[in-house]
Amino acid sequence: MSNNHPYKIIPDRVIKLAENQIFVFGSNTQGRHGAGSALFARQYCNAEYGNPQGRQGQSWAIVTDLKL
Repeated sequence: MSNNHPYKIIPDRVIKLAENQIFVFGSNTQGRHGAGSALFARQYCNAEYGNPQGRQGQSWAIVTDLKL
């Protein structure tokens, strides 16, 4: 199996983003960003509390918690 691919593998934990990087994270439908990667995005990447999707500062929210 070849490891030749066009993308980079990042370390287990993101500590800081370069200016040209976006942190993608899962969001709930309310955009509360209160735990895990969503909280990291809110605290360090300017994710907007109450906004559940799309580009927000240096982050991109994808709704993944669909309570049906």
